Amino acid sequence: MKLNFMITIPKCQLHIKTKYEPLLLECLNYITYFIEKSGGGFSAPKSEHNGESDAIGENGYSIDFKCLISQKGAKNLNEISPTKSRLSNGLTAIHPSKASMRGVQKLPFPNLWGFLVNGSLHLNENYEIILADKTEPHMKSTIESLNKMTRKKKNLLFFLCISFKLEDSNNIEMLCGRASSAFKIISNARTKLAAEYETYYALLTICEKIILLSNDGFLIECIDMAVLNSWGNILLDYVSQ
Repeated sequence: MKLNFMITIPKCQLHIKTKYEPLLLECLNYITYFIEKSGGGFSAPKSEHNGESDAIGENGYSIDFKCLISQKGAKNLNEISPTKSRLSNGLTAIHPSKASMRGVQKLPFPNLWGFLVNGSLHLNENYEIILADKTEPHMKSTIESLNKMTRKKKNLLFFLCISFKLEDSNNIEMLCGRASSAFKIISNARTKLAAEYETYYALLTICEKIILLSNDGFLIECIDMAVLNSWGNILLDYVSQ
């Protein structure tokens, strides 16, 4: 069965992690597994100036959110996307992208998922993630960022703000299997470099579900995002562009 995916990043929102933090926090507080982990629920930190995690449990257990789409990649996506302006109620004008107006037709988008799925990444003897094909220079900063994240001495929730489209959109089992295989290299790095900390993955699907996986690929929960208030805010931001 074929698995396709499409990018659904809110293009006007470059700070992806900040945009998705409320959604992920609400998601954790919706799942029994994480409610028990946190001792009753998570809350956002009052400040992140001292490197506080994004979700603080009532019992002190915490999880930090890490986006697998780089800020540079999101910025490039924003630059090459058509711009819109609202002329009046129900009437929107579409203009050329910012990049094309500068005479730039293409900017690299470091699509980490594609490299994970295609097996283009490997671990070296120091458990650093490296790119097999050195002809992809635009991936350098993305790989550097990923290696920093895998070494974090925190419980981490990696997330991808892209929507996966299946021929059978309800085949969650297939998507989980494909995702587990893709994330195996990150899981292996985390097991070697931060074994005492837990790792989770969050995926969005085109049928508006959010899937939570453990580091070993176990399906923790699959939630209809319609039940999460924060998802409505992200959709509103996306369609209003």
